[in-house]
Amino acid sequence: MIKIEKIFSNKNKIFYFLPFFSANLEITQHILKSLHEIKPQAIIITLPFFIKEKWITAIKLLPNISVISLTYKNNLTEYLVIEPLCPLVATTRYAISNNIELFCIDLPKETLHEETFHFVPLSPYLIKDLGFSRYTEACLSFFKEHISKREKYIAEKLKNLSEKYNTLAIVIPFYQVKGVIKSLELSKGLLYFPQNIPKEIEIYSLNSKSLREILTEPGYIQSRFEKEKEKILEKGFFYLDRLTLYEEIFEKARKRYYEETGTKLSFKDLQVFGQFLRNFLLIKGQYVPDLYTLILAIRGIGGDELSFCFWEIATFYEFQNEEISPFPSIYLSPEDLNLPTKKLRFFRKIKSLRNDLKFLKKFTTTEERKIFKKGFSGKVICSFPPEDLIVETFGKKVMEKGLRIVTENLRKLEPFTTSLKDGLDIRETIRKWIFEETPYVYENPQAYAKAGSVVIIFEEDPDPFTGKEKYPWNFTWHGEHHQESDMAFYATDPKENIVGPGIAKAKYGGFMLTYPPMRVYDIWKDPYFDIVENKAERLLLAGIDYSLEKYIIYVAKRPPSQLSKRFASIQGKKIIFLPIGSFSKNFLEKIRIFHVLEGHWVRNYAHKYINK
Repeated sequence: MIKIEKIFSNKNKIFYFLPFFSANLEITQHILKSLHEIKPQAIIITLPFFIKEKWITAIKLLPNISVISLTYKNNLTEYLVIEPLCPLVATTRYAISNNIELFCIDLPKETLHEETFHFVPLSPYLIKDLGFSRYTEACLSFFKEHISKREKYIAEKLKNLSEKYNTLAIVIPFYQVKGVIKSLELSKGLLYFPQNIPKEIEIYSLNSKSLREILTEPGYIQSRFEKEKEKILEKGFFYLDRLTLYEEIFEKARKRYYEETGTKLSFKDLQVFGQFLRNFLLIKGQYVPDLYTLILAIRGIGGDELSFCFWEIATFYEFQNEEISPFPSIYLSPEDLNLPTKKLRFFRKIKSLRNDLKFLKKFTTTEERKIFKKGFSGKVICSFPPEDLIVETFGKKVMEKGLRIVTENLRKLEPFTTSLKDGLDIRETIRKWIFEETPYVYENPQAYAKAGSVVIIFEEDPDPFTGKEKYPWNFTWHGEHHQESDMAFYATDPKENIVGPGIAKAKYGGFMLTYPPMRVYDIWKDPYFDIVENKAERLLLAGIDYSLEKYIIYVAKRPPSQLSKRFASIQGKKIIFLPIGSFSKNFLEKIRIFHVLEGHWVRNYAHKYINK
């Protein structure tokens, strides 16, 4: 805010200049607070006088967003979007609600496609620390003193209004401030007649499909402002903080993402997101992220599914209802408004229509599940074969990945002499060719190493921080044929989630696979493993003890404990650790869910209740 005192007709007049950029959360809030503080006798906004009647009519329709269409003599059309966070809109609503005189003083644009001055030298978020007055002074230093017929016209109108009012508040774009202040000093009482007056001025209701693309501030932020605008004036220190609103959107997107995909973001994911966003902002020279930057950063940790959830929530404006508007609807694109745009494509997973046409699928009601629960004893149980196949295949892939690390670490490189060994190493050959001109070969001494057990820990139990047990069901079962492994696991109680007659659903906290099958006793009752601290460590020690091979693959968030390493070393074995973050989250979440059947006969109809 800039306070200018002038003496006209021997009377002291005060002008409060409230500069703005296009619709912006921080600037609009501070303009409203400034108006509430200075309580001007009249408010001036920089719009042509001939638009005032339609402007006020459209504003009274808020929170339903409308559009004013200006058609000029050359048949070109200009559109003004009446959105809540536009400073001119918010100022007009304030003047109407407080019965303050409102004046529109500006000339129409010289040409329709005149430069709109999107230049913003400093992030408006700095107002939070600098204050509106200091921020205004800092920004104005980047603008030149631009004086045209428009600035002179505004200055003459201000001088005329000052004869009637002593205190005037002027809401004006930043690029015009210096020119108008200078023109006030040079005003000569000349009359400027407006040219290029539009031949038609119409009001339309904005089509809901346009809102996500053309609003200057995201729809979620506009909605929150609409809900909280009274608090902004009533409570002196209440502000809507942009970063807090982005956090709200992100939390809602996380919940929806989890509901739709079953994938939960970990603390490490959030760390990666924060680091990526920080580096990206430094590269782009931004003080706070915009919506586009946030979506790019979010896509880095959750893919297109999570970034689409974020975009959909952020751009949704909840108050739009075209049906209640007395005016016809209009669809506008960013190109119609000459807005700068950035394109971003989301490649979401599309569910096949064929997958939904499962007419044999049984959907059980709450009452039916209660009956099924009473009949589920859990005394004689077996697994669901399609799920066994997925787990066994995954176990084999994990083994291959772990053993690949072993062979790469033990690989030997040497210049070619008489034998190609296990093959030609292209990378080393190219790297040293300029100096030695000798091909290099490699040898994998452990190329035929094998792993006897695989241990995968999704979550430690009991929780290392709270000490609470989340997975109370501890079980061991044997493979049914030579191609299946023996398995020990801890999981949620299947009796708490009955999905069909004799069919229960549970979720792994962790499991151990060991080959060949039919060898494992109940590790949960075996006192040999009582030296452990938690269930994850018991599974790992059992995997080491029952492994017939040298290597044990361990997949978890944290590396194996010292006890586990010593236990393996004593037996002449070695643990290969793979961080669980190196595997697909979506796939891991699918593996964790499994079903328990009460007897082999249930397999005859289980597929009707289990969607795999």
